[in-house]
Amino acid sequence: MLFRLSQTLTDRWSRTFARTVRATYRQDEAYASTPMGRFWLWAALALLLLLPLLLPPYPMYVAVLIAIAAVGALGLHLLVGGAGQISLGHAAFLGIGAYTASHVAGPLAAVGILLGGVLAGLVGVVLGLPSLRIKGAYLAIATLALQFLADYVFKRWEAVTGGIRGRTLPPAEFLGIPLPGADALWYLVLLFAIPLFFYAKRLLSSRAGRLWYAVRDNDLSARLSGVDLTRAKLTAFAVSAFYAGIAGGLLANLYKSITPENFVLTFSIQYLAMVIVGGAGTVLGAVLGATFVVLIPEVLNAIVGAFGPQFAPSFAAWRNVVFGVLILMFLILEPLGLVGLWGRIRDYFRTWPLPY
Repeated sequence: MLFRLSQTLTDRWSRTFARTVRATYRQDEAYASTPMGRFWLWAALALLLLLPLLLPPYPMYVAVLIAIAAVGALGLHLLVGGAGQISLGHAAFLGIGAYTASHVAGPLAAVGILLGGVLAGLVGVVLGLPSLRIKGAYLAIATLALQFLADYVFKRWEAVTGGIRGRTLPPAEFLGIPLPGADALWYLVLLFAIPLFFYAKRLLSSRAGRLWYAVRDNDLSARLSGVDLTRAKLTAFAVSAFYAGIAGGLLANLYKSITPENFVLTFSIQYLAMVIVGGAGTVLGAVLGATFVVLIPEVLNAIVGAFGPQFAPSFAAWRNVVFGVLILMFLILEPLGLVGLWGRIRDYFRTWPLPY
């Protein structure tokens, strides 16, 4: 009797929490494979909708920054972790999206953001052309050249970018509803972020995503298997740039003032750090990596401010050093990123209380 009771409880626990066997592509593309997973998915969506009611103004502003950074990082995740193509020019695509959105702002803010993503995607196709001939460090240098070229254009093409003075944007509106602050703009960010995240999850599980994985693992073997490398690589660059352009347009509407200094090389390196820290090639990794890279400096600023204004200059000089050391230690201790750490925690609770 005790054996049957334990067997019943174990089976019920497994059906609720453990991942089910996926026998079809439709099951593989599911966003959540267990009842508990679907519950937490809907709970997370509800929490996102209620977040402006729960957070004060500045934490809400940081939350908007994290959401926008997650969208941009997700584009780089698809390129680096999905297709295995390196890019050091991600900030250039954010700049293209931001400056495009600055020309179509105010009541048409959503249209301007979408146009910024489309234009960045077209430029991404052009950037993807060198990937057909070169890869690795050589491709990184090619994307770095785009970053320097974009920085030059942002500063010199004053008719479009405003030069070093930049451009200012009116408060965004959506369907006649003004979105003056971060709490209101949050819903415009969600309007773009949620569909993009669900699409990325489905994309990586689809035929296109499997083609990207084949190119990432070995492009020569992929070619021999019948994969169209030209199409796979160019679509990876286009989708990645589109996500970055959307993030740039959202960022412009949040800042309401953009300059070339917002899209320099260090910005591209920050996004690459989000990919590495979060865990390349995963949708969740984009969120975790963006949260880490955006939130840790805020935490360090709070710690520095707690010591008083007289110590702020001394501690501020070490803030970036501490941030770099944290990332380095994290990479050494957790090479798979935050996704790997989360995976171990999740697997432990899926089999708990069993030891295997």
